[in-house]
Amino acid sequence: MELDLKKSKQLIAMRDGRAKSCYPLGLRGLNNLGNTCFMNSVLQALLHAPPLRNYFLSDHHNRDECKRRYGEKLCLLCEIGALVSALFSGDRSPYSPAQFLYSWWQHSSNLASYEEQDAHEFFISVLDGIHEKESKVRNSSKDDGDCQCIAHRAFSGLLRSDVTCTICGFTSTTYDPCVDISLNLDTVNSSAAEKTGLSTLSGCLNLFTRAERLGSDSKLHCQNCQELRDTSKQLSISRLPLVLCLHIKRFEHSLIRKTSRKIDQYLQFPFALDMTPYLSSSIVRSRFGNRIFAFECENTDSSAEYEIFAVIAHSGMLESGHYVTYLHVNNQWYKCDDAWICEVDEGIVRASQCYMLFYVQKLLYYKANKDLSCNASVESR
Repeated sequence: MELDLKKSKQLIAMRDGRAKSCYPLGLRGLNNLGNTCFMNSVLQALLHAPPLRNYFLSDHHNRDECKRRYGEKLCLLCEIGALVSALFSGDRSPYSPAQFLYSWWQHSSNLASYEEQDAHEFFISVLDGIHEKESKVRNSSKDDGDCQCIAHRAFSGLLRSDVTCTICGFTSTTYDPCVDISLNLDTVNSSAAEKTGLSTLSGCLNLFTRAERLGSDSKLHCQNCQELRDTSKQLSISRLPLVLCLHIKRFEHSLIRKTSRKIDQYLQFPFALDMTPYLSSSIVRSRFGNRIFAFECENTDSSAEYEIFAVIAHSGMLESGHYVTYLHVNNQWYKCDDAWICEVDEGIVRASQCYMLFYVQKLLYYKANKDLSCNASVESR
C-alpha cells in the first residue's frame, strides 16, 4: 500500500511538471513581497502588453549601457527589462520582483510602504516612471501628447472635450492626452442594471461619452455671447491607443460623508471590442446629423477593433481586498494569483469583479500571439 502511494505521488508530480512545461512562454508567477498583489497583478498585465513586451525583449533599453552612462544603482527601466527577461526565460519557478519594488519606491517615495496600494494608481505611477526615465535618456522635453517613450507609444490616446453654450450653440473644443479611460459603472442611469443587477461595458462607455448638462454653479464664459452661460460637456475619443486600458471605478469616496466604499456591481464585458461608436467622428456626426465634418485625428475602422488580453480583478473588501490577473494567451485563459498560475475557463473571467481591462488592437493582437508561438517553438527545440 505504501509503495502504491509513492507511485501515486510520483505520477502526480510528473503530471504537474508536464502541465507547467506546457504553459506558454512568459507565464511565470510573482512572489508576494508583503501586500504586493496590487503590484504583481499590474506587472503581469503590463509585461504581456505586446508593444511593451517586445520593446524589452528586443533590448531597446540595454542594462549595461544604462549603468555605464548614468551609473544609477536602481533604474526602473532596467528592472522592468530584468522582469521581462525573467518571465520569458522559460524558468517556471516563481520570481521575486524585489529589485523592481525598490526601484519603484525610489521613483514613488510617497507610496513606499508594505501597505496595500491601489492597482490603478500603481499602473499610472509605473507608466510615469517609464516616461520620466526615457525622457531623460532621449533628452526630450516634449509633452505626453507627442512623447515617443514606449509607455506613451503603447498606451497614449487623445480625448476630445466639447463644451457647448446652451443659448447660442457655440462649441469650444479641447484635446487631452490620456493613458487610460476611467469609467463609472452605469448603475444609476441604466434601467437594465437596476433590473438585472449588472452593468455592461457598452453602457459605461455610453455614459462616458454622453453629453452632460453642467450645473448653474459651473457657468462658463461663451466666446460668442461674451457672457457667462449654462453649458453642456461631451467627451469622445479622438485618437485610440495601441493598448486600451479601461479602469472601472469600483472605489467610491465621499468627502461630505467622509466615507469610502467598494462597488461590487457585476460588469458584463466583451472579449472583442469595437470602439467606433465612441470615436469623436461618430459622436460629432451623431450630434449634427448627416453633415460631413473633417477630423484631424480619426482612427480607421480596423484600428478601432480590439481583443482583450488581460483582466485585473479585485475581490474582498475595500480595506482587505486581493488583486489577481487573468491573461489570455494562445486562446486559453490563465489566472495569475501572485506566485500561482493555473488554467481557468472563460466563465471564471467573465464572472470576476473586473477592475482594469486591457485590450490591444486586433491586428497587433494576432501578430503578437503568432510571434509568441514561434518563440515558444524555438525554445522547445
